[in-house]
Amino acid sequence: MPQKLPVYRIPDFTAARALANGFHVVDLQAHRAKHAFVQAPHKHDFYLLLYVKTGAGTHTIDFTAHPIQANSFYFLTPGQVHAWDLAPDTQGTLLFFTAEFYRGTQEADTLRQFPFFQSWQHPPVLFSSEEHMLPIQQLLQQMQQEYSQARTFQQDALRAYLELLLIQLARLYPKAERQPEAPNWPFQLYQLENLVEQHYLEHQPISFYARALHLTPKYLNELCKQNLGKTTSDLLQERLILEAKRLLTHSPHLTIAQIGAVLGFEDNSYFSRFFKKHTGTTPEKFRQRA
Repeated sequence: MPQKLPVYRIPDFTAARALANGFHVVDLQAHRAKHAFVQAPHKHDFYLLLYVKTGAGTHTIDFTAHPIQANSFYFLTPGQVHAWDLAPDTQGTLLFFTAEFYRGTQEADTLRQFPFFQSWQHPPVLFSSEEHMLPIQQLLQQMQQEYSQARTFQQDALRAYLELLLIQLARLYPKAERQPEAPNWPFQLYQLENLVEQHYLEHQPISFYARALHLTPKYLNELCKQNLGKTTSDLLQERLILEAKRLLTHSPHLTIAQIGAVLGFEDNSYFSRFFKKHTGTTPEKFRQRA
């Protein structure tokens, strides 16, 4: 029977490391040499940053193929499906971390304030110049040095480096002119994105999300339309369709009916109609092409 799509954790790559439960930074070529299986499609339960200093190829994230080029960054959030096809001489750095590691002793999870982690609004890539990437590259080298051996306050130091890295990348990001503190954007939207990620399988009504955000359904809908050009319903349906595509492509052990059930559709025919309405094709034909 075909295997399920693997979901990797940081300890799968760093079993001998004391910090393996929350953080890892490694040279890209060393990682590829030791873990050749990462070229095949898979998921992570952690955040991943890929820095490419030089190289070529493609990095596919949830059905979108992004070109690999020098002085670029690629950002993944937990649960996204990705795979890469990199030229053998591609050089760079990989950084893994969990939300728990980043948060430390703080209660609030503020990672989605960064534009590259707002998947609804912005693409998960950053193309820059060698000049602008030089400070980033130096910071990554400092992180690798700090990580290379156990030191006093090591986790605190790495967390501080990580915060500085994300801030510097956000400043380079093309959409950085849209500040999180701007009225109603994107703070409530990245809160909504988190809520949808947690509850989309439950098929909750819009009022459920509006109530959680202390908004009226009408105001939430207007907020989505003004900033994303989509209704709240559009966003909920798109998340279901994305998961359906993931399962149809990467879970051959599941039948179409089983996939519909996983997604919360009790009626398989309704799931097929829903999928075709939003993609223009049936689940069966989509799976065949995938």
